[in-house]
Amino acid sequence: MLIAIPVKPFGVAKARLSPVLNAAGRSRLGRAVAAHTVGTALMTGERVAVVTGDDGVAAWARRLGAEVIRETAGGGLNGAADAAVAGAGGGDWLILHADLPGVAPADIEAARHLRQSADYVLAPSYDGGTSLIAGRGSFPFAYGAGSFHRHLRAAGGRARALVRTGLALDLDTPRDLDLARSLFAGTGFPGIPV
Repeated sequence: MLIAIPVKPFGVAKARLSPVLNAAGRSRLGRAVAAHTVGTALMTGERVAVVTGDDGVAAWARRLGAEVIRETAGGGLNGAADAAVAGAGGGDWLILHADLPGVAPADIEAARHLRQSADYVLAPSYDGGTSLIAGRGSFPFAYGAGSFHRHLRAAGGRARALVRTGLALDLDTPRDLDLARSLFAGTGFPGIPV
């Protein structure tokens, strides 16, 4: 199985956090959380690739021990997911968001296990997005606000939902950051500024 993690350039990531973090803080946060997510995926022993169009992110991913899949310019998250599916070469794939501060190897293992009994596995984020999709072959990705229900419909009854705490919180907004601070207070997680 290919675990593919789309990662934006750190200098432009997390723009919605600008009311509470300056550009340097957003870059540090994005890098730390993405490193946590990539490191967690690498712990599974599966093939792990960062999907990016940015040379700096590609070099960073290689230093962490991940492969790199190049996305086409302007493709956004849907384009990155399509590039990941192509990179899987017809095999199983799992698209995992990079901004999941609570993701653990057990979350990925649960998706792999559930995938054995379903064509697709979808994990919702608490705000209605989709933090993980696993499957094989092409899929009509439709990321954005409310994407979980769009992805469920697109799977045509061939998907199973995976609801797990580690997959539910992705860091997009100041509210998400507040939630992460409260959840990870005292845990020493380096990506969450106090």
